[in-house]
Amino acid sequence: MNKTFKDFILEDLDVFFNVDEMADEHELDGQNLDLIVVDSSLEDLRGFGRDQLDASQEIFKVYKTVYVKSSDFYIPKVDSELILDGQGYYVEEAKDQNGVIKIVLSAHES
Repeated sequence: MNKTFKDFILEDLDVFFNVDEMADEHELDGQNLDLIVVDSSLEDLRGFGRDQLDASQEIFKVYKTVYVKSSDFYIPKVDSELILDGQGYYVEEAKDQNGVIKIVLSAHES
């Protein structure tokens, strides 16, 4: 049987989500998983300019982008709450991209 390009990508996920490569172990909604977690700013996520952000943000939020294998987790609903490493976050965006779930989380900074 011939493998497709998609088959090769799915096999490579084990490399990316290996703690010796790019991933780290985190707790996500009570599960210990190998995740890739990136701290993000609203400017990075939405393409807003710094002046727009300074004028519009009255409450400072922190953002994290979480990547997890779709075989390890589910696609959460937007506006639902997830617990990442003991801290609550709200789901801003979630989608499956070829076997990887990308979840954008936000929380008010205290």
